[in-house]
Amino acid sequence: MTNPRPQRCFAPVPAGTLLKRFDLVQPRAKRLEQGSGSEPSYLAAIRTLPCLSCGMEPSEAAHVRLASAAFGKASGLGKKPEDRWALSLCADCHRLSRTAQHNRSEQAFWHELGINPLIVATQLYAQRGDLVAMRAVVLVAIAQRGSTS
Repeated sequence: MTNPRPQRCFAPVPAGTLLKRFDLVQPRAKRLEQGSGSEPSYLAAIRTLPCLSCGMEPSEAAHVRLASAAFGKASGLGKKPEDRWALSLCADCHRLSRTAQHNRSEQAFWHELGINPLIVATQLYAQRGDLVAMRAVVLVAIAQRGSTS
């Protein structure tokens, strides 16, 4: 025998019960908490290195925002990358000049410079704590700019 009317699969619920509850929302984790990737001493060391673009010293810590699955690096709008992805750029090359990293496509900036920023950032982070080795990484990257690797 068939049912004369269609039946509900689930019991009806009051309107709005499936919406997120504002009183249960967890606060965002701060960057300075353990495991967040914030390393002030590492950034201070980056600032002592020469600029990867023009060689000027001292420099600023420029965070690379490019995403790469090969390097396990995610990116997101409005999210500052971990400090391990910081490179040394002077103020002009980082943010002040018309062709600075922040004033154009970041991918185009690094491509025209002839540097893969994710490789250099990985090499720099591996040498953290040793300023001489970090300086050597930057100087080698400057010397090899534009060469195919």
